[in-house]
Amino acid sequence: MIMELKEIIYRRKSVRSYTNEPVDDVTLQKIEDFVAGARHLYPDIKVKMEIATRDQVKCICPWTTPQLITIFSEEKEGYLENAGFIFQQLDLYLQSIGLGVCWLGMGKIDDNQIDDQSREDGLNYVIMLSFGHPKGKALRDGKSDFKRKTQGQIADVPDEKLEPARFAPSSVNSQPWYFTHEGDYIHVYCVHKGVLTKKLGNTNQLDVGIALAHMYVANERTFEFIKIADCKQLKDHTYIGSFTI
Repeated sequence: MIMELKEIIYRRKSVRSYTNEPVDDVTLQKIEDFVAGARHLYPDIKVKMEIATRDQVKCICPWTTPQLITIFSEEKEGYLENAGFIFQQLDLYLQSIGLGVCWLGMGKIDDNQIDDQSREDGLNYVIMLSFGHPKGKALRDGKSDFKRKTQGQIADVPDEKLEPARFAPSSVNSQPWYFTHEGDYIHVYCVHKGVLTKKLGNTNQLDVGIALAHMYVANERTFEFIKIADCKQLKDHTYIGSFTI
């Protein structure tokens, strides 16, 4: 039975063991249809997603899958958050239909395999997802299987409404998001983590987009995201945006 995406938030896991069976064409078409309808955090940023084969990808991981999904984007302000926001919706969808998924931050598309149209459109490779038929369990049993910060550690005040973001995945489980409250708005920041931030580079901003995707999926009808020009700045934090739910 297909689960709702908001249920997957509290069951998802990064799968690193797969069969070599390719995903069938009917399912691939469903995936492409979902991608076409996914919400964007910044609709004005051009993106393109493509399904790649294993031989088109360079990755130092000891495992990959027969197919992977790549995302290309214009490099405008907010493009990393936007890519994370879109791809995490896809992550949840893939797991909702019984497939395993894992973000491949250390993978890259072979430059010789990049579509000429992507080059002409000025789009650059951002990141990819491996996906396929998992060996063993594809989902966690429940919230107790996660290792995550508390509500009080990710926000100025504990807030049950932020539970979906708390369970978002991130690079090396860094969880680089921080929320503050002001009236109806919740402001989200990317936390600077010293040496870890330097090591992860801009992936922290992509991770914040992933957390925002969880907030959107859990509040699909009411989620609205904006940038506030004079929003308060916090030391060692970068303001990403604000949302209402």
